[in-house]
Amino acid sequence: MTIAEDVGETEAARTFAIHQLGWVDELRHFKEMTVNYCDAAMRSHTDHGEVLRTRLPTPVLEFVHPRHMRRVLKTNVLNYPKSEDYVALRPLLGDGIFVSEGETWTRQRRLLAPEFRVGATPRYLPVIVRGVEAFLAEHWEPAVGGPPRDIGHDMMRLTLWVIGDAIFADDFRQHADAIGRTLEVSLEQATTRMIFGGLPPVWLPTPGNLRGRAAQRELDAIVAGMIAGARAATRPSDRDIISRLVQARDAEGRPALDERELTDQVKSLILAGHETTSLVLTWALYLLASHPAVLERLVDEVTAVLGDRAPGPDDVPRLVYTRMVLSEVMRLYPPVPVVTRRAVADDEFDGVRVAAGEKVGLFIYVTHRLPEFWSQPEAFDPERFAPERAGAIDPFAYLPFLRGRRECLGEHFALLEGVVALAMLVGRYRLVREDEGPIRTRPISTLRLARPLRMRVERRRPGSAP
Repeated sequence: MTIAEDVGETEAARTFAIHQLGWVDELRHFKEMTVNYCDAAMRSHTDHGEVLRTRLPTPVLEFVHPRHMRRVLKTNVLNYPKSEDYVALRPLLGDGIFVSEGETWTRQRRLLAPEFRVGATPRYLPVIVRGVEAFLAEHWEPAVGGPPRDIGHDMMRLTLWVIGDAIFADDFRQHADAIGRTLEVSLEQATTRMIFGGLPPVWLPTPGNLRGRAAQRELDAIVAGMIAGARAATRPSDRDIISRLVQARDAEGRPALDERELTDQVKSLILAGHETTSLVLTWALYLLASHPAVLERLVDEVTAVLGDRAPGPDDVPRLVYTRMVLSEVMRLYPPVPVVTRRAVADDEFDGVRVAAGEKVGLFIYVTHRLPEFWSQPEAFDPERFAPERAGAIDPFAYLPFLRGRRECLGEHFALLEGVVALAMLVGRYRLVREDEGPIRTRPISTLRLARPLRMRVERRRPGSAP
């Protein structure tokens, strides 16, 4: 436990008022939530305080203060399992680790955790470097001097290649674009159902539901085919995740995962392993384009540490400022901006009463912008995460990977990939925006850009090969 966490556990009691909107404001708030729930939550909590009860489309008790994040995610975590909102993801992820609860989740977590613990992630460094090198050679090097590119699409492809190679070792890139497309369609439809309280029901043949079903069938077929290929491999291997999962056995010697469970876990890993990291890299390149001093310092560090070569194991810890930049990007644009939970039993803290069965929303996007915890919260300032300053940050004021029992399983993999990829991208290429206008957020289940980030690709050292 860090000092900041220890202080958080013992700090003096406070009282927070629960604000409930009148019906006119409630209707306005709901309309704004359907357009952009991050902006709507930011406005409501700025106007009405840290605890807000809303009623449309279903009642939710909204929290943004780190004290309440700590209560729900750590000190009383067993009282707050995932809410039924995540049922909307079941058509996509089945009973994978993102959606499951109870003993099923515990068993899955125990099986998958060794793949992503701190000591295991360095084995993925060659996979990450190889994926980035392949992407740059195939897509950015031929694009030098050409028309602007959709950087968000590029980062999706890059991170899909990386996680695909980590899971399957090979035979993935040919499917990457189809997988990315099917995941996006499925997430869009799932988010619509979350925002509208489970509507439209999944069985109703609306255009959105029909697109979602088609995308899910296509994704299932692709993943099942790749798993079948891994099972049919002539020699067992432990060089990729799928081989280790296929070979895993329970205490009685039976396969740890049946065919359906294996498919669900692989889909969950693909989604987790590319979606959020690609968004962090895209937002990073967006912010760096308008903060030349930060970009210059970042490039100086990368040049000093790496020169013209790819990162090795000894280089990653030396890319300190690179990690600071990524940390600040995730503060401003947390990949998952809100999570919801459902109270099992009554709870009371800080003058707030939560009734059994009540849904609570943890609005991380707002927490990351609370002036009480962040000076000039809208400013892009990587210095907040300098080693000598980062220890003073309340851990529950900064939640890009959540905390506590359901902390993101792939945190260490994502940070390694983010640092390595960002260093290789900015160290070798200079990106020039097609326009200079601001880009707003488009939150679905993750925090996307409202429109494409279009940039021209130039070599950082003209006339030299990257």
